[in-house]
Amino acid sequence: MASRNTAHVDPLSLVFTPIPPSTSSRAVVKLTLLNCGELISSRVMFRQRQTMAEMAEQETAVVFSWVVEKEIAGEVKRYLWDLGVVSSLDKVPKQIADAVRPRFALNVPAAAQPPFILSHLSPSPAPVETLTGLFLSHAHFDHYGCMTDFPSRLPLYVGPGTKTWVKGGDEAPGGLKGFPSAFWRHPVFVGEIGEEGAKGKGKEWTSVGTYEKAWDWFGDGSFTLLQAPGHCPGHMCALARVSTSPDTYVLLAADTCHSRYIYTPFPHPSHRHAIAHFAPVSEGPAETTPGSATMHGDVAEAYRSIARLTRMEMEENVMCVLAHETEVAQELRVGVGEMKQGWERWKENGWKIEKERGVHPQPKMV
Repeated sequence: MASRNTAHVDPLSLVFTPIPPSTSSRAVVKLTLLNCGELISSRVMFRQRQTMAEMAEQETAVVFSWVVEKEIAGEVKRYLWDLGVVSSLDKVPKQIADAVRPRFALNVPAAAQPPFILSHLSPSPAPVETLTGLFLSHAHFDHYGCMTDFPSRLPLYVGPGTKTWVKGGDEAPGGLKGFPSAFWRHPVFVGEIGEEGAKGKGKEWTSVGTYEKAWDWFGDGSFTLLQAPGHCPGHMCALARVSTSPDTYVLLAADTCHSRYIYTPFPHPSHRHAIAHFAPVSEGPAETTPGSATMHGDVAEAYRSIARLTRMEMEENVMCVLAHETEVAQELRVGVGEMKQGWERWKENGWKIEKERGVHPQPKMV
């Protein structure tokens, strides 16, 4: 079994480019966190445990999406960051559904699946008819939801490398990597960040914080898209400035990893857990098979991206939130099908305090 710190990269060894300060009180976005359901894995797949018996246990992870709102010249632009997961696997092609069922059970009430969750929240942070566009952190089934449930007029923005990776759609080997062809064809425009039509107000890739490739979507540093390789091709995060005087940020960390305890630097980076190495269902019972599968396509690159995230979390004015950070839902009391606003006050409200205390439940020891 992999030890707790296997392959972790020292976050303090990374180059850190200072985050440009705000130049206007308007250089912010408003965030709304959406709890779109839960994934229940058939065995531990997220954070490494000490024994094979522990690795055979079920593991539950929340599924987050975000509404990103930006006021420009008196007009509010609204984007959805990630589209959650389907409430029923009948909504995806059989090959994808067949690949998901042995690995995950879904706790996704129909009312919690985007875009339907938006009509069940009161007041709705973004009625569907007011959406400007959709961002996809990466093309996995628990992030692309059901594209055809959204108006086709909405452009879809993805990270560089995504189009090549998902080529083949439903027919791509492995099922989970397949992106339904109908979903891909549905939007009137699909663009990779930085290419024509998917530039926003950005001009070029620059460095921000620990990220070597960052794209300033609104041109004022309020929402910066970040290439974060390792999990899969095209995987990206986003740094959202939510307040000025002082500047504070929320980093939408997507699937850089799948557990708080893998990236958080508190009480010290050396306490970070390893990503899970698990046995796929096809290899046999988890309690008898150590397994070598992980949730990441490139493990070494994933650990570098985890180090980037760890270093960003060490900044006093940055709060990182993974797409599956169940502890955030618990601490902020955001149930399935519910939302959380007020992110412009996360620091003064102490929403990061449990991480800063170094709350680290340890796996059972033998």
